[in-house]
Amino acid sequence: MRWLLRIDRTPRLMILSVFLGVVGALGAQAFLWMLHVGNKWMLEWISGYHPITVSGAAAMAAAPPLGHWYWLVPIATTLGGLISGFIVYTWAPEAEGHGTDAAVKTFHRTAGRMRWRVPPIKALASAITIGSGGSAGREGPTAQIAAGVGSITGGLLKLSDTERRYLILMGMAAGLSAIFKSPLGTAFFAVEILYSGMAFEGEALIFTLVASAVAYGLTGMFDGWTPLFILPHGVTFGQPMDIGWFIVLAVVAGILGAILPTVFYYIRDAFHQLRVPNQIKPAIGGLALGLIGIFVPQLLSGGYGYIQFALQGSAGLGLWLLFFLSIGKVLALSLTVSSGGSGGVFAPSLFVGALLGAAFASLLHTAGITGVNASALAVVGMASLFAGAARVPIASMLMVVEMTGGYDLIMPAMLAVAVSYLVQSFLTRNARYPTLYEAQVRGQVDSPANLETYRRIVTDFLKEQRVKVDIHLLDKHLDDALVGGKGIPLLGGREHLVTLPLRAGTPVAGQEVRALGCRDVLIAGLLRGEKHIVPAGDTRLQVGDQLLIAGTREAITKFREQIAVKDEDDPIIKADEAAKE
Repeated sequence: MRWLLRIDRTPRLMILSVFLGVVGALGAQAFLWMLHVGNKWMLEWISGYHPITVSGAAAMAAAPPLGHWYWLVPIATTLGGLISGFIVYTWAPEAEGHGTDAAVKTFHRTAGRMRWRVPPIKALASAITIGSGGSAGREGPTAQIAAGVGSITGGLLKLSDTERRYLILMGMAAGLSAIFKSPLGTAFFAVEILYSGMAFEGEALIFTLVASAVAYGLTGMFDGWTPLFILPHGVTFGQPMDIGWFIVLAVVAGILGAILPTVFYYIRDAFHQLRVPNQIKPAIGGLALGLIGIFVPQLLSGGYGYIQFALQGSAGLGLWLLFFLSIGKVLALSLTVSSGGSGGVFAPSLFVGALLGAAFASLLHTAGITGVNASALAVVGMASLFAGAARVPIASMLMVVEMTGGYDLIMPAMLAVAVSYLVQSFLTRNARYPTLYEAQVRGQVDSPANLETYRRIVTDFLKEQRVKVDIHLLDKHLDDALVGGKGIPLLGGREHLVTLPLRAGTPVAGQEVRALGCRDVLIAGLLRGEKHIVPAGDTRLQVGDQLLIAGTREAITKFREQIAVKDEDDPIIKADEAAKE
């Protein structure tokens, strides 16, 4: 494989994207087989309960068929949590919880490095957790497993940190494409999930597209080309006047999307406070879930059958049961994954959104409004709920449309994900846990992954401009200046040098430098991508620019207020508040 290192980066990454597409598809098939075995020997063998599948949803009654030993469900879920917890916390603690967040953290924090043991441990633990009835999905484990393969590949080839990070994204896109049969949506998911703001890792997109396409093609050879879910014939967007109901649903989805991460992480924090070994905590969560599952079996496992039931426009569950199940799934997911169990949050989020849409359709029908298609509302509910809760509107829209084959619903889905995203972002602007993915950062300028690039550019720029700064202080405090908003003292006075990012929503975007009227600070330079610019009066500022500012602390604070987006989650604002305290 050494010949790969002798060719240019772009063709090298293109070849590796094809390779990871193949590995991702085969790995996904192996993981699905492990899930099948885990379900058969844990939940079905112990309790006799068979979760409803997508194909079985057509003949499903309001309540699932229960076996004679159904009261043993808590034994299955507790045992699954116990075995999973022991495996994970003994050999790979980073494999606990929902794996996509761990993959995002690996991208931002560890230069794309993941231990070789993580993928097999994650696969085994997740198969046991989900197979025993745990209310979790396939997305998280698949993302971390496939990302781990990308990381290991990059390590074996001794690639740069940037290329290894890209391999993580390629692997993630390939694995998810194979699991969900959504090549375009998962390619966007891999580059969008990294950031909670409207930002993408755009340079990696071409490679994630190739990896996901290859994985989808191979998966089609195994499982056929039909979408994961099946919509009734003739489901389309009807009258333009109906768009108002989709927007109302999106607002409700945005509200629930703000509640979901709050409940999820506060239950996680509660489990952290328990004074018991970490290996035991998933068993406690499994026991609580199992006890609930005796009375509400619909909340067990991923819930794919009930998603399909909602997509069929079926009203057999009734308005209040549909709404109760959509809320109850939030608790069931949290008990499973927040306790340390291994599984994903995507499928449960789709469950919440689909049943929310079905409940809304039932409400409209009860009120005598029958023109809006119930299946269409379920599809839009799925897309808008996850778009808000995970802050991935583009990927959520594309994935749900591809997974259901609901391409005729693209227009209401577009509007709904935008509305849900905006509502959720507004409601969680001051929240401790604003999204389902804790490892997300706001944008590229906030990611430690870009520190090395910014460090090199800033250092070269300062040397070129002969800025009077102590080189030892520069080495010591440059990272704080780039990310934390702290200043580097300049020689011979009270002035400091800081870098200030221009984020989306800043009032100065598009303005010329002269229009800022900044007399008390000096804009010494401007970083735009990998370019460093000495700004003139007619230089126009853009979102994403990094401004090198010299001035006193008081003047810099005033200038920050002039350019800032009023968001208390902004690390610069937090740094200011900490300095004042």
